Amino acid sequence: MINKLNSFSYLLYFILPILLITGPFLSDLSVVIISLIFIFTCFYNKDYKIFSNIYFKIFLLFYFILLISSALSEYNLYSLKKSIPYIRFGLFSLGVFLIITKKQYVIKQLAIVYLTIIIILLLDSTFEFVFDKNLLGWKKIDNNFRITSLFGNDEVLGSYVARLFPFGLSILIFSKLRLKFKLTNKYIIFFIASSFYITLISGERTSLALILISLILITLSCSELRKTIMFSFFIILTLSSISIFFKPALKERIYDNVISQMGLFSPDERIKIFSKTYEGHYIIAYKMFKEKPLVGHGVKSFRKYCSEPENHLYPGACTTHPHNIYMQLLSETGFLGFIIIFIIFILLSFKILNLIIISFIKQQEEFQQCKNLIYIFYFANFFPFLPSGSLFNNWLSIILFMPAGYLIYLEKLKKNK
Repeated sequence: MINKLNSFSYLLYFILPILLITGPFLSDLSVVIISLIFIFTCFYNKDYKIFSNIYFKIFLLFYFILLISSALSEYNLYSLKKSIPYIRFGLFSLGVFLIITKKQYVIKQLAIVYLTIIIILLLDSTFEFVFDKNLLGWKKIDNNFRITSLFGNDEVLGSYVARLFPFGLSILIFSKLRLKFKLTNKYIIFFIASSFYITLISGERTSLALILISLILITLSCSELRKTIMFSFFIILTLSSISIFFKPALKERIYDNVISQMGLFSPDERIKIFSKTYEGHYIIAYKMFKEKPLVGHGVKSFRKYCSEPENHLYPGACTTHPHNIYMQLLSETGFLGFIIIFIIFILLSFKILNLIIISFIKQQEEFQQCKNLIYIFYFANFFPFLPSGSLFNNWLSIILFMPAGYLIYLEKLKKNK
């Protein structure tokens, strides 16, 4: 029985990129099942050593802060419903680590699935870019130029590709080095160029910034990938030029609208943080932080707080979350929740800076680059100076925790060398 359950977890993990395209329900259900199977396996085998992992201890510290924040919230029942189930993501990470430890081949399976998805999204999004409908005939009515492909009405195509990009590249390289995946540099270049192109034509400005940050950091810190990335840039520049020439609305959305919304070149307006709407989110979040600086108002309390008449700022300022991870942490979990993620980001910054310096001094092991890419994944996803989705959104949380078990496995491989 235990073998069948573990095989089911194995299957759910490598098809998770597909389930993410369907939305949060099936992907979150998979996370829950993998977590439950992991707990059952640990109790069945009476093996609890895995819980002593340093990454899980940090997660537990963050989780307990979420519980305290929610319990002390004026919206405690609502907030606790959101924070209590968050434990599944920590258990999911350990479950993935266990899956990879027992069946390393799952990484290759995952790489094949993700590469196939990129090819399908490339074809489908390009068709939608040219003909205003995708290969399934779905036509999204949108005057603000957004390509969504298989995601339909959910405008997350660029976020999906850009956020997972370093992780996808890491598992491709790992599969090539350790699992005999016959992958030449041409495939790597194709993957890099395709990921950027899909992100570009999606019209998602934050996602475009995220993939650019990832590409720059990979170029600087991964010596073995440097030539490949540089060659990919020529293809990227060509594709970008053709795309903008073919559809000027793309440039208007990505560049002109940003300049206009921030008021950079308008003598009659002061400069805003991204836009008046985003600035309103941040003002409300800061007000929440000032009222409860230590533990905040509780997980997912922003929508409740800003909907109160006395907290109204101006139309459009109130929304479901502040659209910035760190402003959300300050407002909903206070300084205690904020400082954990911020310290992780600072440590990642120093780690990547060190990797950049080393990459120009001595030759890196090819295998080390797999781990470098996961550091870059988390650096880009935790980058503070860009708008973002809700940190406690199920879909985004799954993306953030997908590589965690893989990273734990890479760390273990290094120790066992």
